[in-house]
Amino acid sequence: MNIKTVAFIGAGLIGAPMARCVQRAGFELMVCDRNQAVLDAFAAAGARVTRDAADCATADAIIVLLANDAQITETLLGENGLIKAIPAGRNPIVCMMSTTLPATLHTLKASLDEAGARLVDAPISGGIVGAQNGSLTVMMGGEADDVEAVMPLMQSMGQNIFHCGPLGAGEVVKVINNMLCVTNMFLTAEAVELARLHGVSYEQLSPILSVSTGLNFLTADAQVGRAQYRAWAGSEEDCAATYRIIAKDLHLALKLADQAPTDLGLLKSASHYVDEATADPQVMARWMSIGSDR
Repeated sequence: MNIKTVAFIGAGLIGAPMARCVQRAGFELMVCDRNQAVLDAFAAAGARVTRDAADCATADAIIVLLANDAQITETLLGENGLIKAIPAGRNPIVCMMSTTLPATLHTLKASLDEAGARLVDAPISGGIVGAQNGSLTVMMGGEADDVEAVMPLMQSMGQNIFHCGPLGAGEVVKVINNMLCVTNMFLTAEAVELARLHGVSYEQLSPILSVSTGLNFLTADAQVGRAQYRAWAGSEEDCAATYRIIAKDLHLALKLADQAPTDLGLLKSASHYVDEATADPQVMARWMSIGSDR
């Protein structure tokens, strides 16, 4: 299947720059979002826009980037959902790039199969900066033929594309990645602040950590690290949105642990900390301070 037309359902902080990468790569783009300002910006750039997910059903590939399972289920399977609008014989590939659980995917797949659509999971890592640069990591799950069909599309948004296994395998990898990522986001901010209070700048700290055992994605390069915190905490609204997303991701990890089953005590503590941090102005101020420094 040759993918020519691509629809984005959800164009938020990460989805919008991803959609722009797709458009720059030459795909015909449609954007579906509830934010009129987002739609106006994409319309001005030559994309088709809509507030109705059903309008996306005629695209060759449909990228779903929504915040949670309730939104995903309603948008795809609801009374006015995408699935009811798929034309007979169209057979689009739905790319679930939201972070969710394998069980959610299998629930969706049964209904999508009946409509003739195919489903792959393709969650991402790299944050807002990676989305802007087209340098995301994409973790895919699904049938090999479907993964191959959307590979050029994924390469327009990412530099590292992995086929992790059957449907749901990409989500498992993403949830586990986020367990580590979220912990680093909070602990690195505390480490950078502690260093600063003792006269050592982020820029002085980073080159040492990059060749030491404290290395993580936020310590490898101080300039990149500051850009990440700036993107996450450019405003109180952005910061609060980031907190909601990462809190959800840790809750998904807890569900995976329960399903295993296994008891992951440190994960539980990290999830509790993040839940509490959403109401802690000091944590938000720390992130904004790191991002605002040059």
